[in-house]
Amino acid sequence: MYNSSFYLDIFKEITKLSAIETIPLYGKNKKDEADKLAVEKMRLELNKNSFQSRIIIGEGEKDNAPMLFENEILGQGELHLDLAVDPLECTNNFAKGLPNSLSVIAFTEKNKMLPVPGTYMEQWIAGPKMKSPFDMEKSISENLKLLSDNLEKNISDLRIVVQDRPRHKDLISELRNLDVGVCLIDSGSISCILDICLELGNYDALIGTFGAPEGVVGAIIAKCTNSEFKGRLKPHEEKYKLKWEAYGKKPEDILDIKDLIQSEICGMSATCISSNSFIKGITIHGKDFIGETILVCKEYSKIEKW
Repeated sequence: MYNSSFYLDIFKEITKLSAIETIPLYGKNKKDEADKLAVEKMRLELNKNSFQSRIIIGEGEKDNAPMLFENEILGQGELHLDLAVDPLECTNNFAKGLPNSLSVIAFTEKNKMLPVPGTYMEQWIAGPKMKSPFDMEKSISENLKLLSDNLEKNISDLRIVVQDRPRHKDLISELRNLDVGVCLIDSGSISCILDICLELGNYDALIGTFGAPEGVVGAIIAKCTNSEFKGRLKPHEEKYKLKWEAYGKKPEDILDIKDLIQSEICGMSATCISSNSFIKGITIHGKDFIGETILVCKEYSKIEKW
């Protein structure tokens, strides 16, 4: 077993190659074709590794994909790691030529990442200054008071990320009644979580019901940065509820980082495909591809240009 930095040096090349593979289709409204290219490239490159990785969260259940499915093992030699992968995160934005699309690999030691069904998860995420844990049983106003105290801000100065969906109508209304800044996104929660946990300054917290697979990646980011994370599964079909119960969990269970991630060796590589406020997407100069990859582990967080 190697350290997190060793694995990040490998995965940064794989997310880079997977991201580059999609570029010919950027902005062409061909999200399925682009996703297929990214999946195939990531699988090909993972299979070249001298150690084995097991897909815990991948494309199979979410997109009915034949590759990168749950429990698929890739690579050679001994099994080292469990992976949560999203070869083309934010596919709708990618297809429309909008910001925030990434190619992502997050990892833990083997048997140290809790599988989650391909459904939804209520998530409360704040950065490392949040030393008072969120309490999902308490009101929004009480939790925002904790957040504002920890950040030494007025509640009216907070900026909270919420996905722009009908299910969040009441949440958005409550936040606005508290005079909080509500930053609505269509997709791209992983970029927002990175912004929050790395304290890049655009957002203070993420609250609401987002994708459960992205929640696990969020828990890894939060663990690596000593940030605050709470989650609760929100199955949208009975089969996901039954699958969660088969893991010994109940939908009403409140999840902390330690419930999802039990590994000290963990991290994430995310290559940016389409730019956001803190990392540049891929550009083409002649025959050269220029871009940036963000690397996060317990030892460091940094953006590498290539």
